[in-house]
Formats: sequence, C-alpha cells, structure tokens
Amino acid sequence: MKNASCAQLLALKSRAAQISGRLPPLSRRPDGALTPKSRAAVEAAARRILQKNGAVGASLVLCPPGGGTEALCFGSARLHPRRSVTPKTCFRVASISKLVMTFGALSLCADGLLDLDGDLSALLGYRVRSPHAPDVPVTLRMLLTHTSGLRDEGAYGTRGMQSGCTLRELLEAPENWLPARPGAAFHYSNLGAGAAGVAMELAAGMPFDDLMQSRVFAPLGIRASYDPRRIAPAGDLADGYRVRLLLPRRAYDAAALAARPPEPFCPERDYLIAAGRLILDSSAMAALIRLLASRDGLGVLPPELLTLMRTCQDGLGGIEQAGRGLNTAFLPDVFPGFSPVGHQGVAYGMCAELFADPERGAGVGVMINGVRLVRQPPLMRAGFDLLALGFAAID
Repeated sequence: MKNASCAQLLALKSRAAQISGRLPPLSRRPDGALTPKSRAAVEAAARRILQKNGAVGASLVLCPPGGGTEALCFGSARLHPRRSVTPKTCFRVASISKLVMTFGALSLCADGLLDLDGDLSALLGYRVRSPHAPDVPVTLRMLLTHTSGLRDEGAYGTRGMQSGCTLRELLEAPENWLPARPGAAFHYSNLGAGAAGVAMELAAGMPFDDLMQSRVFAPLGIRASYDPRRIAPAGDLADGYRVRLLLPRRAYDAAALAARPPEPFCPERDYLIAAGRLILDSSAMAALIRLLASRDGLGVLPPELLTLMRTCQDGLGGIEQAGRGLNTAFLPDVFPGFSPVGHQGVAYGMCAELFADPERGAGVGVMINGVRLVRQPPLMRAGFDLLALGFAAID
C-alpha cells in the first residue's frame, strides 16, 4: 500500500462522507452490538457496495470502541461447489501480511534477537548493499518502511518466482535496486518485505510460520497462518477470483494449495512467504485489529514497540523520508472521529483492509475474495467503501 497524498486524502474524506451520509441513524443494544434494524441497514449498504463492484464473497469485521466484535458475511467463499461465507471462512489477506509480520519482527527485537538498525548482512551471512550506495548498510527498519532501495520491478516478478532462486541471487542483482541511497525515500517492495521475513527466520532459527504462531497467533488465541496447509478444516479456506466483465475466474485455488506436500526449511528460498501469504478468519481479523489499536500490546509486544510501529519513521534510525510507520500507513482525518493506521492487501483479485484507531481502541477489517479492482487512490474502491461504511457503523 502506497502513502496517500494530501489530495488523495481529501478525495477519500469526501467519498467517506458520501457513504456515511447514506446510512440512517444507527442504534446499539446495551452490550454495544448493533440493534437488528441497524445491522440490517449496514448489511444492505454493504451488499450494494459489493454488488456494484462484482464481489464474490466478503466479510466486514467491526470492532467498535469499548469492545465487542461483529462479523457481517456476504456471498460465496467458493463457487464450485458453492460455499457461503461465514465467520469461520478463512481469507488470504495479501499485503496485510506485512503489517502482521511486523508484530513478529518487533517481538524478536524485544527479545534481543533482531536489531531494527543493525546491518542485515550480519544475519544473512553475506554482504547486502545497494550497488548505488555500497557504504550504506541495509537495515530491518528500512525493510519495514520500504526505504531499503529494493524494487520489485527488476527480477522479483520473473526470476524471483522460479524454483531454485535464492534471496542472495536477488539481492546481488543490480537491477533489483533503485538508484537511491537506502533510507532516503519510500518505494513499496515485496522483495524487501520478503527479505525481512528471511531475517526473522534466521534470527529465530525456525520457519517463518512457526515463529509467527508462537509469538503472535498463539498468544492471541487465533486461527491464522501463512501456510494454507495449517488451516483446519481445509473446507473453511476461501478461493480467490479475478473479476472482469464476465464470470469470475478462479486465480487462487485454496484446496490445491492446502494439499501440497510440505517444503523443506530453507530461509534463502523463503522470501515469498512474509509479503502476502497470511490467511485468517473473522475472529483473527478482529484480534489483530484490537492488537494494533491497543495501548498495552496484549501480551504480544511491549507498549513502546507497538507505539513505535504506529509512529512515522521519518528521521529515525537512518530513515530520511518514509511517510509511514513500520509497515503501517496512515489515513488521517478521512473518517470523522477516527484517524486510523493500517494496511491494504490486494492479490489474485482479492482485496483486504485492516485499519485501527489507537485513540479510540477501535477498527475495521475487510476481506473480499474476488472483486473488480477499481482504484480509489491509494486504496481500491470496494475495500475503501466498505472501510468507510465500517467506520460509520462503529462511530
């Protein structure tokens, strides 16, 4: 997810006002949940958004101030055979994986196993330098802010997707680096996120999903994984669909991926995991929203590191300009009463949002398994519209 410009934030604010203005006044029960009439109004508005954008299935997760969670479910998790979306449906959330990965990375920092500003070379066992700035160390903080100078426009999407390619091969290829000093400027990079995941594996001495299970998912008590083979039952996995003018076309076959044989632990070939493979259900989405919105870290992170994650990194640890936190982006003043931080995910026609407001301890999650990907910069239209509806519903 790219940073929003001032003009884009104003456009999003206007669109959010239009969406919230279409809602009738909403009421809640004493326990904080929407009354049946109010819930029906929100569901009807969500269906209109989803139908307009050709969505296959979706879950809208509402975490209002003061606690409680509501999951609104729509459409189909799979089309053949058809399975309806339920609160137990597990969606792949694409680049929201980067935000969640950062909880694990900072947990390792808290235990002294990782250093945000240490030279990545020391962990990987070989020299990591941009060919345009050979004297500047590349650090974890740079990877988590997309300021390392690594780029996806080189060989990441070609050679990087082939069997046998290693992280070292990609890091040593000059075409995978921007002509800029590391730390100087933001440039979104899946390769950089993957390199951070490999550094985490080496620091912890275990596969990436194992360390995320032990440090994030188990403490929160949630069903989530970067490996579809670990989601049980496998029937809860949603497929992913590319939606064009005609019928949706399956692009992410969850059942086939869940049936793959296990792969050997090899950090040098694990650079594709951390950037976008996270799968979770509505309860897990709610727990991660609550963690990002919390003040105490919920037993996953020390409060000071959670605050740092949500803090703009400009001027910190060799970062000149990032415009964002540690794998968190900002949407200030877009929603009345909320200035959330979070991340968007888009892949295989799927779209997801996770945004939380630490000031009010609230947030909204969106998971769609196939939709017309029309951009409403810097977010996708369907994802943002549901996000705006969600924040209006929890206000």
